[in-house]
Amino acid sequence: MPIVPLKLIPGVNADFTPTLNQAGISSCNLIRFKDKLPQKLGGWDKFYPFALSGIPRDVHGWSDLNAVARLGVGTTTELVVITNNSLQDITPQTFLSNIAPAFSTTNGSPIVTVVDTNISNVTTFDAIFFDTPVAIGGLILQGAYPISTIVGATSYQFVAVSNATSTAGPAGAVPVFTTAAGSSTVSVALTAHGLAVGDSFDFPISTTVGGITIDGVYTVNGVPNPNTFTVSGSIQASSSTSASMNGGLAQILYYIALGPSAVGTGFGLGGYGLGGYGTGVVPGSQTGTPISATDWTLDNWGEILLACPKGGGIYYWRPNSGFQTAQLVSTGPVFNNGIFVAMPEQILVAWGSTSTGQQQDPLTVRWSDSQDFLTWTASSQTQAGSFRIPTGSMIMGGFQGPQQALIWTDLDIYAMQYLGPPFVFGFNKLSSGCGLIGPHAVASMRGNVYWMTSGSFFVLSGNGVQQIPCSVWDVVFQDLDEANQTKIVAAANSQFDEMTWYYPSISGGTGENDKYVKLNIQEGSWDYGTLSRSAWQDQSVLGQPIGTTPSGIIYQHETSPDADGQPLISTFTTGYFVLSEGQDLPFVDWFFPDMKWGNFNGSQNATLSVLISAIEYPNSTPEVFGPFTISAAVDFVNTRLRNRQLSLTFTSSDMGSFWRLGQMRLRVAKSGRR
Repeated sequence: MPIVPLKLIPGVNADFTPTLNQAGISSCNLIRFKDKLPQKLGGWDKFYPFALSGIPRDVHGWSDLNAVARLGVGTTTELVVITNNSLQDITPQTFLSNIAPAFSTTNGSPIVTVVDTNISNVTTFDAIFFDTPVAIGGLILQGAYPISTIVGATSYQFVAVSNATSTAGPAGAVPVFTTAAGSSTVSVALTAHGLAVGDSFDFPISTTVGGITIDGVYTVNGVPNPNTFTVSGSIQASSSTSASMNGGLAQILYYIALGPSAVGTGFGLGGYGLGGYGTGVVPGSQTGTPISATDWTLDNWGEILLACPKGGGIYYWRPNSGFQTAQLVSTGPVFNNGIFVAMPEQILVAWGSTSTGQQQDPLTVRWSDSQDFLTWTASSQTQAGSFRIPTGSMIMGGFQGPQQALIWTDLDIYAMQYLGPPFVFGFNKLSSGCGLIGPHAVASMRGNVYWMTSGSFFVLSGNGVQQIPCSVWDVVFQDLDEANQTKIVAAANSQFDEMTWYYPSISGGTGENDKYVKLNIQEGSWDYGTLSRSAWQDQSVLGQPIGTTPSGIIYQHETSPDADGQPLISTFTTGYFVLSEGQDLPFVDWFFPDMKWGNFNGSQNATLSVLISAIEYPNSTPEVFGPFTISAAVDFVNTRLRNRQLSLTFTSSDMGSFWRLGQMRLRVAKSGRR
């Protein structure tokens, strides 16, 4: 009887029918390709023994100046740093206060004094943000300010952007809205507002007056006098009336940074008798509520960890500094959708940022001065600046690539090339119709950048932007949970030249990443499977790749042949090998397995099971033979089947083993017709 070799085509093709995919692989789970041959995927172990609170959204490994390796993790409920298996919670804190305006100014000075009876001992590490604009002494207080001096337990000072034009206070006023029945024009009283027709003004707190709700950014359409301006409501007012924003109270959001004892406290600065005078006891700092976030982007600035919660500010934390929480970059944009550090000049880039004042623009890119992430004011003395992307509806992500920084909108990709002063960065559209599907759906490997769109995969290489053909397109995009697609994570694994995308599936129904699709970038082969990972980092100072689960577990990959002490169940099913195209029905009596049954110089102890499915026609119900157990001790399997087409399913579920497929063979003979 003749011996027939069964050599597989490398890669998985789930778009072809099993019969068309002859000698190929049609389905799989937890495998990879090496030298075009399928093998068991590498396993993982816990990097940290306990589950984190919340769902991890980003991870970042770096080392401090003492060469201590650390892992930053941003979850939906906390920001933590893990060092030598020890966790430190550095989640930023905020405190919201509503007070009757009690601000004081001095003519010709930018210093503003605040009295807030809702607080107790803020520090100069803290910052404030005005949710309500406040007029006082010829100033309009809005946006963020770092606290400069502590006056007392409930009083402090900050520096305004300009000098006051009068001595005033303690006082202040929030905007007062006035409507006229039957008119959509709303008059806004705000002393010394400094606005002109066509300017924009943000009202962060919703106020309803005369049936009109004022909320968000409005264009100034009239300036009757220096203390009043007008905007247009969306409807006509139902009555003539007036109302103050936030009921006349000033709303201040405190960004609390718990750190070393602040300077400027104690005897002689208003704190006499408040800080344990004569005892050396420092008053306790104000605390707040830890923030939560739907997403994070993390990076490092030398030994400093940078973190940005989506829609929030930029925070920084330095190891060994005594800070218990991350501190706000109060001089930078307070609202951003993400950050990254751009090279070669070490510039912090924020995207989806505030363009002016409090208004967040989803298409604006802002960046800091070179080698100074605390300076964001553009001038002839700095390299700070901003640019608004002209196409798309929003920036989806930013990334420092091998040669240049990159910005993706929902439609296009832009190169962000460093030029130097005065323009600093030049922006050039590289391609259209290849927008990023989510902020973490991009990664770099071997000098190229890979990303996922809403309907394909792309690579930026020396040949420009190119679409990557995908042989498992049906599996991914016909089952993609589009409502949660922004959670997709690109996972580079440099050791095996693999680029994986973890994505949420409709069939999984969890709303979190539960499936994956993987590309071997050297061989061009695809595979897919089921595995939950919500964040990822390739090899780093911490060693092998690190991935997190939506349940808060952190794993280090490629450390074991098993799945954290449990069997790693790998499987793949071939397409149908056609044994006869005519009327003859071949008889198959022996199957010869050929595998690498273990690692080089290791135990050859892998055990697999094989199921053989046989059909006469493509739409026939398969006859299933097996499962047959194969190992290094098995020379052949006695199959004794008779049919035109057959498919093989290999599965391994043993512990501590490795395998790679070799050259399979069958013993086949003609056996009559049907």
